[in-house]
Amino acid sequence: MTSRKPSGKSFEELLVERNLLTKEKLQELLTRSLREKRGIEQLLMESGFSEEKLAFVKAEYLGYEFVDLSAYPQPPLELLKHIKPAYAKNYKVLPIKYEDESLTVAMVEPRDFIALEEVVRHYRESRFRIRDVKVVMTTSKQLFSSIDNFYVGPKEEVEMKSILTRVAASFKPEVEVAEVTREDATENSGPIVMLANKIIEEAFKKRTSDIHLEPALDHMRVRYRIDGELAEVMVVPRYAQDALVTRLKIMCDMRIDERRQPQDGRIDFTKYNPLSTIDLRVSTVPTPNGEDVVMRILDKKSSILSLDMLGFNEHNMKLYKEAINAPYGIMLHVGPTGSGKTTALYAALKSLDTPDVKIVTAEDPVEYTLGGQIIQSNINPVAGYTFAKAIRAFMRHDPDIILIGEIRDLETAKTAVEASLTGHLVFSTLHTNDAVGTVTRLTEMGIEPYLVADSLLLVCAQRLLRRICPKCNKSYIVTNEEIELAKGDIKTGTPLYKGEGCSACEGSGYKGRIGIYEILSMNRRLRNLLIKSAGTDELRKVAIESGMKTLRQDAIEKALIGVTTIEEVLSTTLAEQ
Repeated sequence: MTSRKPSGKSFEELLVERNLLTKEKLQELLTRSLREKRGIEQLLMESGFSEEKLAFVKAEYLGYEFVDLSAYPQPPLELLKHIKPAYAKNYKVLPIKYEDESLTVAMVEPRDFIALEEVVRHYRESRFRIRDVKVVMTTSKQLFSSIDNFYVGPKEEVEMKSILTRVAASFKPEVEVAEVTREDATENSGPIVMLANKIIEEAFKKRTSDIHLEPALDHMRVRYRIDGELAEVMVVPRYAQDALVTRLKIMCDMRIDERRQPQDGRIDFTKYNPLSTIDLRVSTVPTPNGEDVVMRILDKKSSILSLDMLGFNEHNMKLYKEAINAPYGIMLHVGPTGSGKTTALYAALKSLDTPDVKIVTAEDPVEYTLGGQIIQSNINPVAGYTFAKAIRAFMRHDPDIILIGEIRDLETAKTAVEASLTGHLVFSTLHTNDAVGTVTRLTEMGIEPYLVADSLLLVCAQRLLRRICPKCNKSYIVTNEEIELAKGDIKTGTPLYKGEGCSACEGSGYKGRIGIYEILSMNRRLRNLLIKSAGTDELRKVAIESGMKTLRQDAIEKALIGVTTIEEVLSTTLAEQ
């Protein structure tokens, strides 16, 4: 990354040298800064100083070039189309030039290296060769104004993605600034209590899965994950940040005096709103700017989906139902965090819950109460109650079906295999990318290939894609660019679908999510190969010959029938090599 060398002078010295402050005024501000525990920049902004003048001095102090974006030429659409306007505004970052394998990026805060690395990674994944990255500084006002101007462009150059983004922006509310005075910034004050409750209640109304409270240099950012996408909804002033975090820690019985170690807790929100039916799983992580908080929303009254609602196509549903009705063996659901594994497992268990079957689960933690005859338990590693110990305990409880939340180590894997070989149907999860890779992962963990071959029934790899909003779903003919990006999976003239954006989906064009699946059903050929220690490539070849549909193929099918967009397919799955 290239930048100019820092000036060697302090920010405060440069303010005086550039005649923006007198030494007397600077000393007064430094005294206030120490007393109020606020930065010089924030105090200057509040007193009416020009953001542009401050940014110019800050750029000199940090060693970056300051660019007036209002006079900057329109970047090519080929560069802009890879970063959505909402993303650029959210992270206050905008690529403005690409020349001779050098990418120039305008930023309000050039020290936000995480945002910069994400942008560079995104462009490299989009086949841009980047040898050098040049960062220039600008102001928030100029950046936001330029994003609006650059993404509109001449009428003949406006592409579908830009149109959809502007439609979405017309529906989405502005980022709210939390109204808390400095005097009210204590964990038990009415405004802070109301703010904590409001963040949770609004998140639930918007179908949010996770709430993120992220500390920055001068504020705390609140973001909601809705249908897998993060969106900023609120900014909390820096002076109220600690009080809000402490309030949430009180709600979930965390130690409020411990800010140097990660903590986990749980909020039963019915204690604070009797009309609510939600729990929240809370996690904190210390950062240089304060504690980062993530809250997973668990709706206690949400209905467990049935198998028919998960998104299996007819072929995969047939294989899956055959496997879950087997008398014994192991069923594995695999994929990254947030890919719907728990939802799918719960649906499978509910379909098997009959009066003549005993089902027991060990989870970390129990996310939803399944009811019926199903016995659920939380593991507690601190107390020595691990997944492996849970399986051994279950074996003495005469179960028919056992659910183990996750196979994390060799001990758990061996115990699960033993349970399956002694006449039990075992469900579990594993963090692997695809179905065939799961088979080799088990052997790499230390399970003998013949034991894997004897015990494994089926592996279900899965992801979640956003559904097109049914209210504004429209068809169009695939573009040349999409054909190229699809790498042969979509042919010229193929009709595809997209959401145009409406009030029902808040302009996003999407509403809800659907699963895509890769089902590896073990058969004699695969078992024989596994016993012979065949490699992943050979196993995959035989699996596909035996009828396995890859994640990519299942996603393409859903795009062709109008369930999702080709953009979702390309961003979530890899082309088969």
